[in-house]
Amino acid sequence: MSNQFMFADEASQQTTKLPTEYWKILIVDDEPEVHAVTKLALNDFNFLGRGLKFYSAFSGEEAKQLIDEHPDAAILLLDVVMETDDAGLQVARYIREEADNHFTRIILRTGQPGQAPERTVIVNYDINDYKSKTELTAQKLFTAVMSSLRSYRDIMSIDQSRHGLEKIIAASANLYALQPMNSFVDGLVQQLSWVIGGAKQTLYATSNEDGSSYKVLAAHGEDSGVCVGQTLRSVIPSKALAELEHVIANHGSYYGDDFVLLYCRSHCRSHGSVLFIGGLSRALTADDHHVLQLFSENVQLAQDNVVCLEDSDQFLARLADQLMLHHASHFNGILEQNSEVRLAYAVAQKVAAEDAETTALAWSLFAQARPLLNCASDAAAAVETTCQQRVSRSLRALGHGEHEATQNAHRALIERLERWDGLGLPEGKQGSDIAISTQVLLLTEQLLDWWESDISDSDIAVRLKDERGRYYSPKFLDVVIKSLPELRTI
Repeated sequence: MSNQFMFADEASQQTTKLPTEYWKILIVDDEPEVHAVTKLALNDFNFLGRGLKFYSAFSGEEAKQLIDEHPDAAILLLDVVMETDDAGLQVARYIREEADNHFTRIILRTGQPGQAPERTVIVNYDINDYKSKTELTAQKLFTAVMSSLRSYRDIMSIDQSRHGLEKIIAASANLYALQPMNSFVDGLVQQLSWVIGGAKQTLYATSNEDGSSYKVLAAHGEDSGVCVGQTLRSVIPSKALAELEHVIANHGSYYGDDFVLLYCRSHCRSHGSVLFIGGLSRALTADDHHVLQLFSENVQLAQDNVVCLEDSDQFLARLADQLMLHHASHFNGILEQNSEVRLAYAVAQKVAAEDAETTALAWSLFAQARPLLNCASDAAAAVETTCQQRVSRSLRALGHGEHEATQNAHRALIERLERWDGLGLPEGKQGSDIAISTQVLLLTEQLLDWWESDISDSDIAVRLKDERGRYYSPKFLDVVIKSLPELRTI
């Protein structure tokens, strides 16, 4: 190889031990000497506490395989002329178009600039830097790699932030659903990790009822999958563990050389949560402290809201159960006073005598939710789905009920758009997967509407026969059709 491609006139550095984490650098060149001098020139490189790890390819085809094996490579040092005059350019096109990798920074290196003019290459190919080997000293290579790594860091930070924000937005849209908090906090933790930058691990742990243990609710970075669900004490380093009790006891914070412990105070429970950020590669600034303080206040507020909603759900579920118990103890009197309950009881007796009383009791709760059921009439499937979500969220408290009648009412409200043929919403339940109590309550409602509209029993029978096997069980409808004259008199 010609000496013009060597990094002369600059003293070589003694090889240092690389850190445990690396920035991946792909070297693609058909001359082995170029690989050797590149590694030599960058042997002591360090950025954000990470060194470089090199992977070599000596042809365009080898480069494509290397790209597929290492999609997380930070930089591609790419020669233009290899087995063909444009082999490097074809690799540049491959990584952007076929591998769909727009993150890796491409530094094009050529010993024959006239073979691939800089202006033409920059315009026609998505590369990030263009260097002539004849002008590329070790210092210039160092500068090019440093600037490319900074660009790669910023691009990846933006992409990770985008993923974090997507999780936050998705969770926020369902913040008041039954299980939103894990996803919500997970997205916030991921976002926080990249806003702070340079952290190897971020953990968010919540306390149990008596504050004796803090369990990791969300994690990002090293061993994140292993840490979730574990106690905080079992997964943080010993130097952080020594400060944990003090931070919890004083509801305060601790900023170590490479880690942070921050207590997140709850406003609705005796014990809050703890945020741990470890493996910091830089000292935190006053702005970083401010971001962490905002996180501790707002994420805990969001969790407090969920806790309060869950407490409200439990309270309302207990009230519903008590109402059902009261109605059960006065069932005969309710039958005499309420014709709708009486009808539900009669229909239930026809098809499921052993559950008839419980199903009839469920009618009183089911009927209270009838205004919510109007939103899906004559609506498209998308609107019905939205309505079903509204019903699910508005009445989720009933899902915590323990009385069988409460459970039947909640089940009927959730299954109200399901169909016997499996074409319903939201789960597409089919056949006997739909509770018989649900069919009783829905048909009771349907009969009441038809009778209120003065529709004759013969017309009702025709309509029910049309729905046979579609919306309702055929056997169930056959029994009801035979009993229509009797049911109307109730």
